[in-house]
Amino acid sequence: MVYRGKPSPGCALCRKRRLKCDQERPACSQCLRIGQECPGYQDPQALRVYDQTAAVTTKALARAASTRKAARSPTAEKSKTPPLIAGPTNIQEQAMSHIFKYYVGTSQNPGILCYLPDLLRTGPSDALQATMKAIGLACMSRVYHLPELARSAAEEYSKALRATNASLQDAVSATSDCTLGAVVTLSMYEIISGQSQMMAAWLNHARGALKLLELRGRKQFESAAGRRLFSSTRLQIAMINIFFRTSCHRSPTIAALSKYAKSVGDADAQTVEDFYDILVTFNDHSIKVKETYNNTGFRGNIAPLIKEALDLDADLVSWATSLSPTWQYSTTSTPLPFSHFRSHDTKYHVYPSIDNAVYWNHYRQARIILHEMVQAMCLHQATPDSPQIMHQSISINKQLAEDICASVPYFFTSGEAALGAVARLPWPLYLASDCAGVSPQTKDWIMQILDLIATSTGVQQARILSQFVKTGNHSYLLIPGKPKRVVGI
Repeated sequence: MVYRGKPSPGCALCRKRRLKCDQERPACSQCLRIGQECPGYQDPQALRVYDQTAAVTTKALARAASTRKAARSPTAEKSKTPPLIAGPTNIQEQAMSHIFKYYVGTSQNPGILCYLPDLLRTGPSDALQATMKAIGLACMSRVYHLPELARSAAEEYSKALRATNASLQDAVSATSDCTLGAVVTLSMYEIISGQSQMMAAWLNHARGALKLLELRGRKQFESAAGRRLFSSTRLQIAMINIFFRTSCHRSPTIAALSKYAKSVGDADAQTVEDFYDILVTFNDHSIKVKETYNNTGFRGNIAPLIKEALDLDADLVSWATSLSPTWQYSTTSTPLPFSHFRSHDTKYHVYPSIDNAVYWNHYRQARIILHEMVQAMCLHQATPDSPQIMHQSISINKQLAEDICASVPYFFTSGEAALGAVARLPWPLYLASDCAGVSPQTKDWIMQILDLIATSTGVQQARILSQFVKTGNHSYLLIPGKPKRVVGI
Protein backbone atom coordinates (compact mmCIF):
# COMPACT_ATOMS: atom_id res chain seq x y z
CA MET A 1 0.00 0.00 0.00
CA VAL A 2 1.16 3.51 -0.80
CA TYR A 3 -0.33 6.70 0.59
CA ARG A 4 -0.76 9.48 -1.97
CA GLY A 5 -1.93 12.21 0.35
CA LYS A 6 -5.39 13.72 0.82
CA PRO A 7 -7.15 14.10 -2.55
CA SER A 8 -8.14 17.44 -4.03
CA PRO A 9 -11.79 18.32 -3.31
CA GLY A 10 -12.18 19.88 -6.75
CA CYS A 11 -14.19 18.38 -9.61
CA ALA A 12 -12.56 15.91 -12.00
CA LEU A 13 -12.58 18.34 -14.95
CA CYS A 14 -10.82 21.12 -13.02
CA ARG A 15 -8.25 18.63 -11.75
CA LYS A 16 -7.64 17.43 -15.30
CA ARG A 17 -7.25 21.01 -16.57
CA ARG A 18 -5.14 21.90 -13.50
CA LEU A 19 -7.43 24.77 -12.54
CA LYS A 20 -8.55 25.88 -9.11
CA CYS A 21 -12.11 24.69 -8.55
CA ASP A 22 -14.45 26.89 -6.51
CA GLN A 23 -16.67 23.84 -5.67
CA GLU A 24 -19.89 25.75 -6.17
CA ARG A 25 -23.16 23.82 -6.17
CA PRO A 26 -24.67 22.40 -8.31
CA ALA A 27 -21.76 23.07 -10.71
CA CYS A 28 -18.45 24.90 -10.41
CA SER A 29 -17.99 28.21 -12.23
CA GLN A 30 -15.10 26.86 -14.36
CA CYS A 31 -17.36 24.19 -15.90
CA LEU A 32 -20.22 26.70 -16.38
CA ARG A 33 -17.85 29.12 -18.10
CA ILE A 34 -16.88 26.61 -20.81
CA GLY A 35 -20.34 25.09 -21.06
CA GLN A 36 -19.36 21.66 -19.76
CA GLU A 37 -21.31 19.44 -17.36
CA CYS A 38 -19.59 19.51 -13.96
CA PRO A 39 -18.74 15.90 -12.97
CA GLY A 40 -19.10 16.62 -9.22
CA TYR A 41 -16.71 16.51 -6.31
CA GLN A 42 -14.85 13.75 -4.48
CA ASP A 43 -14.78 13.33 -0.72
CA PRO A 44 -11.87 15.40 0.67
CA GLN A 45 -11.59 13.01 3.62
CA ALA A 46 -11.10 9.99 1.37
CA LEU A 47 -7.78 8.26 1.62
CA ARG A 48 -5.72 7.67 -1.50
CA VAL A 49 -4.23 4.31 -0.70
CA TYR A 50 -3.01 1.99 -3.44
CA ASP A 51 -2.38 -1.71 -2.89
CA GLN A 52 1.08 -2.49 -4.24
CA THR A 53 1.57 -6.07 -3.12
CA ALA A 54 5.03 -7.07 -4.38
CA ALA A 55 8.17 -8.87 -3.36
CA VAL A 56 9.67 -5.81 -1.71
CA THR A 57 11.46 -7.88 0.92
CA THR A 58 13.89 -9.29 -1.64
CA LYS A 59 14.62 -5.80 -2.93
CA ALA A 60 15.10 -4.35 0.52
CA LEU A 61 17.45 -7.09 1.65
CA ALA A 62 19.41 -6.75 -1.58
CA ARG A 63 19.56 -3.01 -0.99
CA ALA A 64 20.89 -3.61 2.51
CA ALA A 65 23.60 -5.88 1.12
CA SER A 66 24.54 -3.40 -1.60
CA THR A 67 24.60 -0.59 0.97
CA ARG A 68 27.09 -2.50 3.09
CA LYS A 69 29.19 -3.24 0.00
CA ALA A 70 29.08 0.39 -1.11
CA ALA A 71 30.09 1.55 2.34
CA ARG A 72 33.30 -0.45 1.98
CA SER A 73 33.99 1.00 -1.47
CA PRO A 74 36.46 3.91 -1.75
CA THR A 75 34.09 5.57 -4.22
CA ALA A 76 31.13 5.41 -1.85
CA GLU A 77 31.46 9.06 -0.86
CA LYS A 78 31.25 10.23 -4.46
CA SER A 79 27.59 9.38 -4.90
CA LYS A 80 25.28 12.14 -3.73
CA THR A 81 22.03 10.82 -5.22
CA PRO A 82 19.93 8.97 -2.64
CA PRO A 83 18.08 5.85 -3.85
CA LEU A 84 14.73 7.23 -2.69
CA ILE A 85 11.39 5.59 -3.28
CA ALA A 86 9.98 5.84 -6.79
CA GLY A 87 6.67 7.67 -6.88
CA PRO A 88 5.76 10.85 -5.02
CA THR A 89 8.17 13.73 -5.45
CA ASN A 90 7.36 15.44 -2.15
CA ILE A 91 9.62 14.07 0.58
CA GLN A 92 6.80 14.05 3.14
CA GLU A 93 4.61 12.08 0.76
CA GLN A 94 7.48 9.64 0.36
CA ALA A 95 7.70 9.34 4.14
CA MET A 96 3.99 8.49 4.30
CA SER A 97 4.41 6.00 1.45
CA HIS A 98 7.27 4.38 3.36
CA ILE A 99 5.01 3.86 6.38
CA PHE A 100 2.25 2.34 4.27
CA LYS A 101 4.57 0.05 2.36
CA TYR A 102 6.52 -1.32 5.31
CA TYR A 103 4.29 -0.86 8.38
CA VAL A 104 0.66 -0.85 7.23
CA GLY A 105 0.88 -3.61 4.64
CA THR A 106 -2.12 -4.99 2.77
CA SER A 107 -5.41 -6.59 3.71
CA GLN A 108 -3.89 -9.98 2.86
CA ASN A 109 -0.71 -9.30 4.80
CA PRO A 110 -1.33 -6.58 7.41
CA GLY A 111 1.57 -4.88 9.13
CA ILE A 112 1.97 -3.80 12.74
CA LEU A 113 0.33 -0.41 12.00
CA CYS A 114 -2.52 -1.85 9.95
CA TYR A 115 -5.06 0.28 11.86
CA LEU A 116 -3.75 3.53 10.31
CA PRO A 117 -5.91 3.51 7.12
CA ASP A 118 -9.11 3.32 9.19
CA LEU A 119 -7.93 6.20 11.37
CA LEU A 120 -6.97 8.34 8.40
CA ARG A 121 -10.30 7.70 6.69
CA THR A 122 -12.41 8.62 9.70
CA GLY A 123 -10.38 11.53 11.04
CA PRO A 124 -6.96 12.37 9.60
CA SER A 125 -5.80 14.51 12.52
CA ASP A 126 -2.73 16.72 12.32
CA ALA A 127 -1.21 14.77 15.22
CA LEU A 128 -1.49 11.40 13.50
CA GLN A 129 -0.21 12.63 10.14
CA ALA A 130 2.75 14.40 11.75
CA THR A 131 3.55 11.23 13.71
CA MET A 132 3.53 9.12 10.55
CA LYS A 133 5.76 11.61 8.75
CA ALA A 134 8.20 11.64 11.68
CA ILE A 135 8.49 7.85 11.65
CA GLY A 136 8.79 7.65 7.86
CA LEU A 137 11.45 10.36 7.70
CA ALA A 138 13.40 8.78 10.58
CA CYS A 139 13.42 5.42 8.76
CA MET A 140 14.43 6.93 5.43
CA SER A 141 17.18 8.97 7.08
CA ARG A 142 18.85 5.78 8.33
CA VAL A 143 18.19 3.57 5.31
CA TYR A 144 19.39 6.17 2.78
CA HIS A 145 22.08 7.78 4.99
CA LEU A 146 20.53 11.25 4.83
CA PRO A 147 21.03 13.12 8.13
CA GLU A 148 18.98 16.08 6.92
CA LEU A 149 15.91 13.81 6.96
CA ALA A 150 16.59 13.06 10.63
CA ARG A 151 16.29 16.79 11.33
CA SER A 152 13.02 16.90 9.40
CA ALA A 153 11.82 13.85 11.35
CA ALA A 154 12.60 15.60 14.66
CA GLU A 155 10.63 18.65 13.50
CA GLU A 156 7.63 16.50 12.57
CA TYR A 157 7.94 14.72 15.91
CA SER A 158 7.77 18.08 17.71
CA LYS A 159 4.70 19.00 15.65
CA ALA A 160 3.13 15.68 16.53
CA LEU A 161 3.70 16.22 20.25
CA ARG A 162 2.19 19.71 20.13
CA ALA A 163 -0.79 18.54 18.10
CA THR A 164 -1.34 15.53 20.36
CA ASN A 165 -1.21 17.69 23.48
CA ALA A 166 -3.75 20.03 21.88
CA SER A 167 -6.04 17.07 21.12
CA LEU A 168 -5.77 15.89 24.70
CA GLN A 169 -7.08 19.25 25.95
CA ASP A 170 -10.36 18.73 24.10
CA ALA A 171 -12.87 16.40 25.74
CA VAL A 172 -14.13 15.03 22.42
CA SER A 173 -10.86 14.60 20.50
CA ALA A 174 -9.06 13.21 23.57
CA THR A 175 -11.12 10.02 23.39
CA SER A 176 -11.03 9.59 19.61
CA ASP A 177 -9.37 6.63 17.88
CA CYS A 178 -7.12 9.08 16.04
CA THR A 179 -5.69 10.60 19.23
CA LEU A 180 -4.98 7.20 20.79
CA GLY A 181 -3.47 6.07 17.48
CA ALA A 182 -1.16 9.09 17.50
CA VAL A 183 -0.04 8.41 21.09
CA VAL A 184 0.60 4.72 20.40
CA THR A 185 2.38 5.39 17.13
CA LEU A 186 4.55 8.09 18.72
CA SER A 187 6.22 5.39 20.81
CA MET A 188 7.65 3.89 17.62
CA TYR A 189 9.61 7.06 16.92
CA GLU A 190 11.94 6.38 19.85
CA ILE A 191 12.44 2.79 18.71
CA ILE A 192 13.23 3.84 15.15
CA SER A 193 15.30 6.94 15.86
CA GLY A 194 17.31 5.36 18.67
CA GLN A 195 16.90 8.06 21.30
CA SER A 196 19.23 7.69 24.30
CA GLN A 197 16.23 7.54 26.65
CA MET A 198 14.35 5.26 24.26
CA MET A 199 12.71 2.95 26.79
CA ALA A 200 11.82 5.69 29.28
CA ALA A 201 10.15 7.73 26.53
CA TRP A 202 8.33 4.62 25.32
CA LEU A 203 7.04 3.98 28.83
CA ASN A 204 5.77 7.58 29.11
CA HIS A 205 3.81 7.16 25.87
CA ALA A 206 2.47 3.82 27.11
CA ARG A 207 1.27 5.31 30.40
CA GLY A 208 -0.46 8.11 28.51
CA ALA A 209 -2.09 5.57 26.20
CA LEU A 210 -3.31 3.58 29.22
CA LYS A 211 -5.03 6.66 30.63
CA LEU A 212 -6.72 7.20 27.28
CA LEU A 213 -7.97 3.60 27.28
CA GLU A 214 -9.62 4.35 30.63
CA LEU A 215 -11.23 7.56 29.35
CA ARG A 216 -12.50 5.95 26.15
CA GLY A 217 -14.59 3.36 27.98
CA ARG A 218 -16.73 0.81 26.15
CA LYS A 219 -17.27 3.07 23.18
CA GLN A 220 -13.79 2.19 21.88
CA PHE A 221 -14.97 -1.34 21.05
CA GLU A 222 -17.40 -0.02 18.44
CA SER A 223 -14.70 0.25 15.75
CA ALA A 224 -12.21 -2.32 14.48
CA ALA A 225 -9.36 0.15 14.93
CA GLY A 226 -10.48 0.89 18.50
CA ARG A 227 -10.59 -2.81 19.40
CA ARG A 228 -7.14 -3.43 17.96
CA LEU A 229 -5.65 -0.38 19.67
CA PHE A 230 -7.10 -1.47 23.02
CA SER A 231 -5.69 -4.97 22.71
CA SER A 232 -2.23 -4.05 21.38
CA THR A 233 -1.72 -1.14 23.80
CA ARG A 234 -2.48 -3.22 26.91
CA LEU A 235 -0.30 -6.07 25.68
CA GLN A 236 2.72 -3.85 25.05
CA ILE A 237 2.34 -2.23 28.46
CA ALA A 238 2.06 -5.63 30.15
CA MET A 239 5.19 -6.91 28.38
CA ILE A 240 7.35 -3.88 29.16
CA ASN A 241 6.03 -3.75 32.73
CA ILE A 242 7.68 -7.10 33.41
CA PHE A 243 10.97 -5.17 33.30
CA PHE A 244 9.95 -1.76 34.63
CA ARG A 245 7.82 -3.27 37.41
CA THR A 246 5.42 -0.34 37.75
CA SER A 247 1.89 -0.65 39.12
CA CYS A 248 0.22 0.98 36.11
CA HIS A 249 -1.38 -2.34 35.16
CA ARG A 250 -3.34 -2.34 38.44
CA SER A 251 -6.25 -0.33 37.09
CA PRO A 252 -9.80 -1.36 38.07
CA THR A 253 -11.10 0.46 34.98
CA ILE A 254 -8.78 -1.44 32.63
CA ALA A 255 -9.68 -4.70 34.40
CA ALA A 256 -13.39 -4.02 33.84
CA LEU A 257 -12.81 -3.07 30.19
CA SER A 258 -10.72 -6.20 29.67
CA LYS A 259 -13.53 -8.33 31.06
CA TYR A 260 -15.96 -6.60 28.69
CA ALA A 261 -13.59 -7.09 25.74
CA LYS A 262 -13.48 -10.80 26.48
CA SER A 263 -17.28 -11.00 26.52
CA VAL A 264 -17.78 -9.28 23.15
CA GLY A 265 -14.71 -10.55 21.27
CA ASP A 266 -14.37 -13.47 18.89
CA ALA A 267 -12.33 -16.61 19.58
CA ASP A 268 -9.03 -14.95 18.65
CA ALA A 269 -9.78 -11.96 20.89
CA GLN A 270 -10.50 -14.28 23.81
CA THR A 271 -7.20 -16.07 23.20
CA VAL A 272 -5.41 -12.73 23.46
CA GLU A 273 -7.35 -11.85 26.61
CA ASP A 274 -6.33 -15.15 28.22
CA PHE A 275 -2.68 -14.35 27.49
CA TYR A 276 -3.08 -10.83 28.87
CA ASP A 277 -4.57 -12.19 32.12
CA ILE A 278 -1.45 -14.32 32.65
CA LEU A 279 0.79 -11.32 31.98
CA VAL A 280 -1.06 -9.24 34.59
CA THR A 281 -0.36 -11.93 37.19
CA PHE A 282 3.24 -12.01 35.91
CA ASN A 283 3.48 -8.23 36.45
CA ASP A 284 2.50 -8.67 40.09
CA HIS A 285 5.01 -11.49 40.50
CA SER A 286 7.79 -9.42 38.92
CA ILE A 287 7.13 -6.61 41.42
CA LYS A 288 7.29 -9.04 44.35
CA VAL A 289 10.62 -10.46 43.12
CA LYS A 290 12.06 -6.95 42.83
CA GLU A 291 10.82 -5.98 46.31
CA THR A 292 12.54 -9.04 47.79
CA TYR A 293 15.92 -8.24 46.21
CA ASN A 294 18.60 -5.74 47.19
CA ASN A 295 22.28 -5.34 46.32
CA THR A 296 23.29 -8.12 48.70
CA GLY A 297 20.80 -10.65 47.36
CA PHE A 298 17.29 -11.89 48.03
CA ARG A 299 15.82 -11.47 51.51
CA GLY A 300 13.90 -14.10 53.42
CA ASN A 301 12.54 -17.38 52.12
CA ILE A 302 12.09 -17.06 48.36
CA ALA A 303 11.05 -20.67 47.73
CA PRO A 304 7.39 -19.54 47.38
CA LEU A 305 8.46 -17.03 44.71
CA ILE A 306 10.27 -19.75 42.77
CA LYS A 307 7.19 -21.97 42.95
CA GLU A 308 4.97 -19.07 41.87
CA ALA A 309 7.21 -18.44 38.86
CA LEU A 310 7.09 -22.11 37.86
CA ASP A 311 3.28 -22.10 38.23
CA LEU A 312 3.10 -19.05 35.95
CA ASP A 313 5.29 -20.86 33.44
CA ALA A 314 2.90 -23.81 33.55
CA ASP A 315 0.02 -21.40 32.84
CA LEU A 316 1.86 -20.05 29.81
CA VAL A 317 2.54 -23.56 28.51
CA SER A 318 -1.11 -24.45 29.02
CA TRP A 319 -2.14 -21.35 27.07
CA ALA A 320 0.16 -22.27 24.16
CA THR A 321 -0.95 -25.89 24.00
CA SER A 322 -4.63 -24.87 23.96
CA LEU A 323 -4.27 -22.62 20.90
CA SER A 324 -6.52 -23.44 17.96
CA PRO A 325 -5.06 -24.70 14.64
CA THR A 326 -5.35 -21.16 13.22
CA TRP A 327 -2.59 -20.11 15.64
CA GLN A 328 -0.21 -23.00 14.98
CA TYR A 329 3.03 -22.65 13.02
CA SER A 330 4.84 -25.25 10.94
CA THR A 331 8.51 -26.03 10.47
CA THR A 332 10.10 -26.15 7.04
CA SER A 333 13.51 -26.74 5.46
CA THR A 334 12.70 -24.95 2.19
CA PRO A 335 15.81 -23.02 1.05
CA LEU A 336 15.49 -19.28 1.52
CA PRO A 337 15.49 -17.14 -1.66
CA PHE A 338 18.15 -14.75 -0.34
CA SER A 339 21.78 -15.64 -0.91
CA HIS A 340 22.92 -12.95 1.55
CA PHE A 341 20.54 -14.00 4.34
CA ARG A 342 21.58 -17.02 6.38
CA SER A 343 18.99 -18.63 8.64
CA HIS A 344 20.11 -19.80 12.04
CA ASP A 345 19.36 -23.44 11.22
CA THR A 346 18.34 -25.48 8.21
CA LYS A 347 14.82 -25.54 9.67
CA TYR A 348 12.71 -22.49 10.40
CA HIS A 349 9.11 -21.61 11.26
CA VAL A 350 6.24 -20.56 9.01
CA TYR A 351 3.31 -18.81 10.72
CA PRO A 352 -0.29 -18.12 9.66
CA SER A 353 0.35 -14.37 9.94
CA ILE A 354 2.72 -11.74 11.32
CA ASP A 355 0.34 -11.23 14.25
CA ASN A 356 0.64 -14.90 15.17
CA ALA A 357 4.42 -14.78 14.94
CA VAL A 358 4.54 -11.69 17.18
CA TYR A 359 2.34 -13.33 19.81
CA TRP A 360 4.40 -16.50 19.79
CA ASN A 361 7.52 -14.43 20.42
CA HIS A 362 5.75 -12.54 23.23
CA TYR A 363 5.02 -15.93 24.77
CA ARG A 364 8.67 -16.98 24.40
CA GLN A 365 9.94 -13.72 25.87
CA ALA A 366 7.66 -14.04 28.88
CA ARG A 367 8.88 -17.58 29.58
CA ILE A 368 12.53 -16.59 29.11
CA ILE A 369 12.16 -13.79 31.66
CA LEU A 370 10.41 -16.10 34.12
CA HIS A 371 13.16 -18.69 33.88
CA GLU A 372 15.90 -16.07 34.14
CA MET A 373 14.26 -14.97 37.39
CA VAL A 374 14.07 -18.57 38.56
CA GLN A 375 17.76 -19.12 37.82
CA ALA A 376 18.73 -15.90 39.62
CA MET A 377 16.74 -16.86 42.71
CA CYS A 378 18.17 -20.40 42.75
CA LEU A 379 21.71 -18.99 42.52
CA HIS A 380 21.18 -16.63 45.44
CA GLN A 381 19.32 -19.03 47.68
CA ALA A 382 20.22 -22.66 47.04
CA THR A 383 17.81 -25.42 48.07
CA PRO A 384 18.01 -29.20 47.60
CA ASP A 385 15.87 -28.84 44.47
CA SER A 386 17.92 -25.95 43.02
CA PRO A 387 20.30 -27.99 40.78
CA GLN A 388 17.41 -29.83 39.10
CA ILE A 389 15.34 -26.64 38.72
CA MET A 390 18.36 -24.80 37.28
CA HIS A 391 19.12 -27.57 34.79
CA GLN A 392 15.54 -27.73 33.56
CA SER A 393 15.21 -23.93 33.43
CA ILE A 394 18.39 -23.53 31.37
CA SER A 395 17.25 -26.25 28.96
CA ILE A 396 13.84 -24.58 28.49
CA ASN A 397 15.37 -21.18 27.79
CA LYS A 398 17.85 -22.61 25.32
CA GLN A 399 14.92 -24.08 23.33
CA LEU A 400 12.92 -20.84 23.58
CA ALA A 401 15.92 -18.91 22.24
CA GLU A 402 16.21 -21.40 19.36
CA ASP A 403 12.50 -20.93 18.60
CA ILE A 404 12.90 -17.13 18.48
CA CYS A 405 15.78 -17.55 16.03
CA ALA A 406 13.67 -19.96 13.96
CA SER A 407 10.94 -17.31 13.67
CA VAL A 408 13.25 -14.73 12.06
CA PRO A 409 13.12 -15.92 8.40
CA TYR A 410 9.32 -15.65 8.39
CA PHE A 411 9.50 -11.97 9.35
CA PHE A 412 11.78 -11.31 6.38
CA THR A 413 9.90 -13.40 3.82
CA SER A 414 6.21 -13.04 4.67
CA GLY A 415 5.32 -10.30 2.20
CA GLU A 416 5.08 -6.55 1.79
CA ALA A 417 4.79 -5.63 5.46
CA ALA A 418 7.62 -7.89 6.55
CA LEU A 419 10.27 -5.19 6.93
CA GLY A 420 8.00 -3.21 9.21
CA ALA A 421 7.22 -6.35 11.19
CA VAL A 422 10.90 -6.97 11.90
CA ALA A 423 10.74 -3.87 14.09
CA ARG A 424 9.21 -6.31 16.61
CA LEU A 425 12.22 -8.67 16.47
CA PRO A 426 15.06 -6.75 18.20
CA TRP A 427 13.83 -7.17 21.77
CA PRO A 428 13.12 -10.95 21.66
CA LEU A 429 16.45 -11.48 19.87
CA TYR A 430 18.23 -9.42 22.52
CA LEU A 431 16.74 -11.55 25.31
CA ALA A 432 17.50 -14.78 23.45
CA SER A 433 21.16 -13.80 23.05
CA ASP A 434 21.78 -13.86 26.80
CA CYS A 435 20.06 -17.07 27.79
CA ALA A 436 22.25 -19.50 29.67
CA GLY A 437 23.26 -22.31 27.34
CA VAL A 438 23.06 -20.25 24.16
CA SER A 439 26.15 -20.91 22.05
CA PRO A 440 28.62 -18.20 20.92
CA GLN A 441 27.63 -19.05 17.32
CA THR A 442 23.98 -18.29 18.06
CA LYS A 443 24.94 -15.05 19.77
CA ASP A 444 27.03 -14.02 16.73
CA TRP A 445 24.14 -14.82 14.40
CA ILE A 446 21.76 -12.72 16.51
CA MET A 447 24.15 -9.76 16.35
CA GLN A 448 24.29 -10.10 12.54
CA ILE A 449 20.49 -10.15 12.29
CA LEU A 450 20.16 -7.11 14.56
CA ASP A 451 22.63 -5.25 12.35
CA LEU A 452 20.71 -6.34 9.25
CA ILE A 453 17.44 -5.09 10.73
CA ALA A 454 19.03 -1.72 11.49
CA THR A 455 20.51 -1.46 7.98
CA SER A 456 17.48 -2.60 6.00
CA THR A 457 14.71 -0.89 7.99
CA GLY A 458 16.38 2.04 9.77
CA VAL A 459 15.16 0.80 13.19
CA GLN A 460 17.94 2.01 15.47
CA GLN A 461 16.75 0.02 18.46
CA ALA A 462 18.24 -2.99 16.66
CA ARG A 463 21.65 -1.31 16.33
CA ILE A 464 21.64 -0.26 20.01
CA LEU A 465 20.72 -3.74 21.20
CA SER A 466 23.35 -5.28 18.90
CA GLN A 467 25.96 -3.11 20.62
CA PHE A 468 24.67 -4.24 24.00
CA VAL A 469 25.15 -7.87 22.97
CA LYS A 470 28.64 -7.17 21.63
CA THR A 471 29.75 -5.43 24.81
CA GLY A 472 28.10 -7.84 27.23
CA ASN A 473 25.58 -5.23 28.39
CA HIS A 474 22.81 -7.75 28.73
CA SER A 475 19.52 -8.25 30.50
CA TYR A 476 21.15 -8.72 33.90
CA LEU A 477 20.30 -5.03 34.32
CA LEU A 478 16.60 -5.83 33.86
CA ILE A 479 16.18 -8.98 35.93
CA PRO A 480 16.73 -8.81 39.73
CA GLY A 481 19.68 -10.91 40.85
CA LYS A 482 20.77 -12.00 37.41
CA PRO A 483 24.58 -12.28 37.23
CA LYS A 484 26.52 -10.49 34.51
CA ARG A 485 28.03 -12.99 32.12
CA VAL A 486 31.50 -12.54 30.70
CA VAL A 487 31.53 -11.46 27.05
CA GLY A 488 32.01 -14.41 24.74
CA ILE A 489 31.02 -17.03 27.33
